[in-house]
Amino acid sequence: MSDAPVPARPAGTIHDLGYKRYGGARLAASTRWLVIMRQQVAHGWKTWWRFKAALGLGVIVTFVAGGVMFLLQDRAVKGVVLPEGIAATLTDATLPRAMQWYSRVAFLVSLTIGARVVAGDVQSGAFTFYFARSVRPRDYVLGKLAGMCALIAMIYVGGPLLLAIARLGLSDSTDELIAILPVIPKALAMGMLGTLAFAAVPLGFSALVHNPRYAMALWATYYLIVGGMAWVLSRITDSGIAALDLAASLDRIAYYLFDLQVVWGRSKRIDPALALGSVLAHAAAAIALVIYQVRRAHLSGIGGAS
Repeated sequence: MSDAPVPARPAGTIHDLGYKRYGGARLAASTRWLVIMRQQVAHGWKTWWRFKAALGLGVIVTFVAGGVMFLLQDRAVKGVVLPEGIAATLTDATLPRAMQWYSRVAFLVSLTIGARVVAGDVQSGAFTFYFARSVRPRDYVLGKLAGMCALIAMIYVGGPLLLAIARLGLSDSTDELIAILPVIPKALAMGMLGTLAFAAVPLGFSALVHNPRYAMALWATYYLIVGGMAWVLSRITDSGIAALDLAASLDRIAYYLFDLQVVWGRSKRIDPALALGSVLAHAAAAIALVIYQVRRAHLSGIGGAS
């Protein structure tokens, strides 16, 4: 037998890998939604076809409307009258009439971005990323909604606000300028209402299905087809069902805010109070649906903070 000594067992060695506990600033739980909001805005800003193209269209609408307001300010507008029954001029009617064009641009943004938000996160498995961390369902909903509002507001608030300022610049006297100063808060109110509608409602449709393409088709069908059918039914039944047409409801609110009356058109058949109630009800129902679906996904076993 060999008397060779048995080699000693190597002692354990502890390697310092340089780990240090994070010592930087930590965000409060109440600000997590801001991170999601910034991510939503950055995602929409990435490529031209998502948001930048629509923003360019919004800029074009603003410049064209501003040019019409300046160059044709004394020309009367057919189909729009003042409360006294006198035909309105383009100076006063351009801003409310431009809202329908801002609605078209905002719908484009809501279709290419908003209608894909929740459905896209479900399809890609992003909920696992969100709820595996200390993100609460309310953080997700508030962040996504705020992100969409920020994008839509660049068009639906920024454009009308610039036109309102241009309207003030066309005042002939200081007295007229003071008299029409309310056009600024009216433009802001109209812009915020439209922003809420085009940010919240497509999110609700996005929460209905788990396929982004189906969600886009569903939102487009409701906005374009169901709204038109509601207007036709209102003519047949002489009822307020036309308020389901979001575009016409927003137009009616705009004319009412700026003290104008519509002689003909889709918005003529809608009572202003009913139009406002319809827009707010659409937004509330959509937000409630998103909250329900997100909480359902959160409780399905993915995990997350309470």
